[in-house]
Amino acid sequence: MRFHPSLAPRDLPLLLDALPAPVIAVDTANRLAAASAAWTAIDPAAQPGEPAADAIARAVPCLAPAAIDALLAGEREFLVCSAAPGGLPARTRLTRAPVESSAAIAAVLTLLPEPAGEPDRYRRLVEEANDIMFSLDRQGRFTEMNRLGYEVSGYTPAELIDSSAASFVVPEHRPRVAEALARIWAGEHVPVLEVEFVFKSGERRWFEVKGRTVRDGDAITGTFHVARDITDRRALSEARDLLSRAAAAAPIVIWAIDMEGRYTLLEGGALGRYGLRPGELVGQSIFEFNRDAPERLAEVRRGLAGEAFTTTGSWRDTVYEAHYVPLRDASGAQSGLMAVVLDITERVRAAEARARADKLEALTILAGGVAHDFNNLLVGILGNAALALLDLPAESPARPILQEIEDAARRLADLSRQMLAFSGRGQFVRQQVDVNAVVAEAVAAAGRDHPVERQLDRGLPPVLGDPGQLRLAVAALLANAVEASPPGVPVAIRTRREAVPAGGLAHAHPGPLPAGDYVVVEVIDRGEGIDPALHHRIFEPFFTTRFTGRGLGLAAVSGIARGHRGAVVVESAPGAGSAFRLYLPAAPAGS
Repeated sequence: MRFHPSLAPRDLPLLLDALPAPVIAVDTANRLAAASAAWTAIDPAAQPGEPAADAIARAVPCLAPAAIDALLAGEREFLVCSAAPGGLPARTRLTRAPVESSAAIAAVLTLLPEPAGEPDRYRRLVEEANDIMFSLDRQGRFTEMNRLGYEVSGYTPAELIDSSAASFVVPEHRPRVAEALARIWAGEHVPVLEVEFVFKSGERRWFEVKGRTVRDGDAITGTFHVARDITDRRALSEARDLLSRAAAAAPIVIWAIDMEGRYTLLEGGALGRYGLRPGELVGQSIFEFNRDAPERLAEVRRGLAGEAFTTTGSWRDTVYEAHYVPLRDASGAQSGLMAVVLDITERVRAAEARARADKLEALTILAGGVAHDFNNLLVGILGNAALALLDLPAESPARPILQEIEDAARRLADLSRQMLAFSGRGQFVRQQVDVNAVVAEAVAAAGRDHPVERQLDRGLPPVLGDPGQLRLAVAALLANAVEASPPGVPVAIRTRREAVPAGGLAHAHPGPLPAGDYVVVEVIDRGEGIDPALHHRIFEPFFTTRFTGRGLGLAAVSGIARGHRGAVVVESAPGAGSAFRLYLPAAPAGS
């Protein structure tokens, strides 16, 4: 704008009054030089000589003081008020036009309606948007903000416009925001930025912010940004991440499906046992994945029908307990199904082990009591048979019958000794025993009917125990091996010294051994082997897989090992034969 040099300041009011719009002239000191009649109609208090900022603030109070100062300083070309007071259009623009030909007048400021038409329609869209939308100038100051931005932040336009956008951002995120703005001004593409904003109330919320430059021709005049509130989404994501980490640390599987049966969640530390990875099945159909498990699909259909229940089942070599819970939306309608699957294999095995231990204890008491009473009866039978034989002549026809009675009673006595050995109630003599000598005696008895290969360590230390019971244990192991081997195929027996580390024989029977030096008697056969599922039962009394067996030999070995503070270890598999190792503590030096 240019004034003729002959125009005096006193003539300015007449000139401005001729203009239909509210106008003021500002001198070089940013004081009010003159105001048009249209301006004084809005602001009757306008007086020449007062600070122009005061006159503008009275006429257009929706403008921020900092923004007014920037306009007067020439840093801004115009300001827009979205909520102008009465007497002005709702959206009013205050435009600054510098005066170049006057030494007294610096600029003329005019209030005009914001242009109507297409921009208004876009403005209405911005105002009704569900995201915060705002513009920044080259200094990173707010120039515009939509309605939602004011409502959420708690600031008024006068407080917000022309203030630094950095004050909107939590301090720890400001360097990232400054870097992103610099890249936008440089014309680079900046991906979506997640930023935490802080509002007037002190509340902090997370936003996903997109930005682009605003251009006037080729010149970049500012930046425009859209900020979407993602606080709830982040909280949900963090909760899901926490759930995932917690599930990964626990022996469980958590899955969820929608009403169509598609997996929406799959997490848990036990997934590896089922050959799965977290999230692997998401998007796939549970009906297709379990097409070969109709009983599991029946459970899923029960859950999708709205039933909450708990069931148990098995998958491969694991036992699980599944808790089914229908999922519902905010209206209460079922939206899917969730199941928490607990791996209870160890719990079931522990319960089975406790049941076996209780059963074994009951059998031990029963066997001990029966064998004790049985021995008392056998004393009478053997004694009376012996006395009768003494009184009968050699040619008496009753003598062979009495001898058969004696033989049967002795076999019954052997059976009774095995039962007593298993129960731990047999006679026990504690002395140093040469294990190799015990093995030699047992082999001499067994070798008459079956070949036995011996490999004995001559440098064995003695053990403390009962030689008769140890002989019975070795004989029982040899008898078991002979019965398992094909005719004519030799069995092997070996002795050696072994240092057992702590926890080194966790699978020993009847329990783990403490660390120390042990004498080992190993008996190996080349039979059909033992099913792994039966390993825990072969030491139970009266349990046998052979038609002719009594099921007391290995039970006696277990009882004798227990009485000598030792254990038995078995290694066997179908078709690979069996190896039984009897561990006996070596006698301490000087014992």
